[in-house]
Amino acid sequence: MNNSDLTGKVLLLLTRHKVIDRWRRDGAQALRSVFENAGYLTELVFCDDPDAMIEQIKTNTRPGDIVAIGGGDGTINALIDPICQSGTILLALPLGTANDFARSLKLPDDPIQAAQAAINGQLTQLDIGRVNGKSFVNAASIGVPADARKRINPDLKRWTGAISYAIANWQSWHEMTPLDLDVTCAGHDRQHLKLRQLTVTNGQYFGGGLRPRENKRLDDGKLHVFAIRADVDTLSGMDIGAALLFGSVDESELALTMECDDIHIDCAEPHPILADGEIISKLPAHFTLERAVLPVFAPATFTGDVSVPDDISDSDALNDIATDAEDLAIRMEASYGIAQSSALKSICHDNSRVLRDIIRQLELALRPYGLPLSSPDPDLHSMEQLRDKALSWVLNDLDVRMAAGLGNQINALLALFEDCPIDNKPDPVKSNLIDLKQALANIHTALADFHETAST
Repeated sequence: MNNSDLTGKVLLLLTRHKVIDRWRRDGAQALRSVFENAGYLTELVFCDDPDAMIEQIKTNTRPGDIVAIGGGDGTINALIDPICQSGTILLALPLGTANDFARSLKLPDDPIQAAQAAINGQLTQLDIGRVNGKSFVNAASIGVPADARKRINPDLKRWTGAISYAIANWQSWHEMTPLDLDVTCAGHDRQHLKLRQLTVTNGQYFGGGLRPRENKRLDDGKLHVFAIRADVDTLSGMDIGAALLFGSVDESELALTMECDDIHIDCAEPHPILADGEIISKLPAHFTLERAVLPVFAPATFTGDVSVPDDISDSDALNDIATDAEDLAIRMEASYGIAQSSALKSICHDNSRVLRDIIRQLELALRPYGLPLSSPDPDLHSMEQLRDKALSWVLNDLDVRMAAGLGNQINALLALFEDCPIDNKPDPVKSNLIDLKQALANIHTALADFHETAST
């Protein structure tokens, strides 16, 4: 599908009970104006559930219409197939608890900012995972996450958001009997495994911001598998949880990881399969991947399709440097609030200020070129800070983990400079990039010294 196929209409479907009262009173005028100002005829419908949204897609759209969905991951999951079958284009507006799909698209948590980033972005085609013929975009899990789904307290979820998932998973971890599974992943031998959990991921995030690996994308043509063995004890399980929170389980000795696009899982008992927050099937399971089948409007920060004047090169890498540096500064500020060590507090406090000053100047220098295209959302990091605080109750080495996580982020940021030569940039941009690269190197050295001292 191409931009030329668009009809110029946006059907805006919002989950009635998840929008603020003012939007119900004024017809979500602020949100509707985003699409109207971009030149789209916009029709708003408040819906009580995904079934009502599906009916709207079937009866009130034609191929080429944009369907802007305001809901959570479960809502998005329910609408994948209707979107594909109708020839419409999905635009996601985060109004759920976890919003992992929106995060994987690099959308801000604020729905108005998300609408602005998406409608001014690009049309792209995403992969879809399927299990027993049922679709998912983020992840599907067997074991602890599926068992935990039925334990989540709706009132607790309403007040604590993603923390409710952690509590339910903690209960399932201690009470659920491990599963005996036969797992066959394309390209690998059949394995008989006794597991607490097996998760197949398509998106970058799942479970309220957990990341099985840093470089996973919704359009990379791969499914990733990670599993936790039955003999992993509680402390080691928390270690895996921390690895997921801080970026990747690929280097963990406590988790199994595989990568393929076709997976068979056999089991003597019909255990439930959780996908994007909802139970959608039971074992045995056959996982497949359909490539580039879900049309979505996504920010240019996700697609990398950045249009800027010819006198500045490497615009996509330059944009990533600006946005990821701000993301790092926010994360350091969040880490400062919960760090126990005065040394780590000092590193985070002093250097986040340095980063903020450089980023502010860099953004001013990039503004004439239309960069950066979006900003990280501080609410996401507030939630991560709360989760980190919860982990601090059971992990006595949280400071070391946070330092390692920050170091990993800096490594990824410095790697971006390899695709973005500094010397050929306009002078103001060049000067700020030099300062930023040096600041990152200084922070990395300070974190490495802290990590070495704290670990001995």
